[in-house]
Amino acid sequence: MIKQHVKQAVKAAGLERTVHLIRSCARHMYAVGSRPFRLYQSRYNANGKHIHAKQFSSPESQVFFGYYDITPFSYDDNFILAMHAPVNNKTPGPEMDIKVGYYRLHGDDSFTEIGRTTTWCWQQGCRLQWYPQNSNQAVLYNRMVDGQYGCVVQDINTKQIIKSFSRPVYSVSTDGRWGLSLNFSRLQRLRPGYGYNNHPDSTQNESLPAKDGISRIDLHSGEEDLLFSVAEISELEPLESMKNAEHYFNHILFNPDGTRFMFFHLWMKDGKRYNRLITCSIDGKDRYPLINEGHVSHYTWKSNTELLAYSTHKTTGMNYHLYRDRSSERVVIGKGLLEQDGHPSYSPDKTSLLTDTYPDKYSEQHLLMYELESRELRTLGSYYSPFKFAGETRCDLHPRWSPSGRYICIDTPLKNRRSMYISDLIN
Repeated sequence: MIKQHVKQAVKAAGLERTVHLIRSCARHMYAVGSRPFRLYQSRYNANGKHIHAKQFSSPESQVFFGYYDITPFSYDDNFILAMHAPVNNKTPGPEMDIKVGYYRLHGDDSFTEIGRTTTWCWQQGCRLQWYPQNSNQAVLYNRMVDGQYGCVVQDINTKQIIKSFSRPVYSVSTDGRWGLSLNFSRLQRLRPGYGYNNHPDSTQNESLPAKDGISRIDLHSGEEDLLFSVAEISELEPLESMKNAEHYFNHILFNPDGTRFMFFHLWMKDGKRYNRLITCSIDGKDRYPLINEGHVSHYTWKSNTELLAYSTHKTTGMNYHLYRDRSSERVVIGKGLLEQDGHPSYSPDKTSLLTDTYPDKYSEQHLLMYELESRELRTLGSYYSPFKFAGETRCDLHPRWSPSGRYICIDTPLKNRRSMYISDLIN
């Protein structure tokens, strides 16, 4: 009876949120204090067995990888790429560098540094990735080249720079032939946390730049060309909300065989952000507005012709939708189960969908696995997100598969500092 009266009093006083936060903090202190490796909830694989997790962290740095659309695992699952960033959570300045390197998944926990860069952000790092994708030896990442944004290909064993390019790379085709680039200064100005601010945005006074857009780089020859401008894309099946708005690009991703790629066209108007998802061929032509109703969030290719995204449609609402490229065909995935936005990716065998959530009322983020055939949703883990990780400096889980499908990697701010956790789904 007393408990019920207390609940009613808390509700009447509008203190439910405060009580939730106090409970959450207490749980967090208990978890990181007496049980430093307890992640609030046991993790289980599809067979109900406990998942073994390994942590990569540093007492002097924040250890993270960044976005979920690139895997940090080498093709043989022996190495995992990582970045060591300053402990303070603040917008990276032009002189604020990070260490770039790797860990051995099956060795000790020592970090091998191969280089440093000042072109990075909290959400996407420096776009560090294996090059090409099936490599175990060379990596590609963005850094300053001759005083300008650029990228390098580097041997992790010799630490020798194999190639350097005069443009930063956002996405790379799986065979390593093509790279796609955009204006990272404009991106940072209009979407803090995703671009770089080493240089001011030269297009700041242009709402629709006619000479700035997505460029293609031939990573074999070094030749580059502008595929299309921001102004050009704004004329493709325009929406009413695009008028008198400020436009930009973000989130570029090749399909598995590198024949097409997707990108976000975004625009800001009266303090509100709108966006749509467009696909096109490798030469920037055959453009198709796949999602064009003003809202799309996170995405992943399932095949060369199928793309999953969390989006909104008048007829089906806000859900994960699986689209067929260059068509109006779409179906809802995980109806009634996958009801929150997250960062999705398919397992290598395409039987499972891995995703996460943003912090809930208890400030916990959840790692989820959805089995496509059985339509079963499992919570693999729940992770407390301290309040200081918010906005541009937030730390999303950004779950990523290893090429074999055996391991999952996440970033998490356990103990008030970013760390990388590797879960073994088989062990």
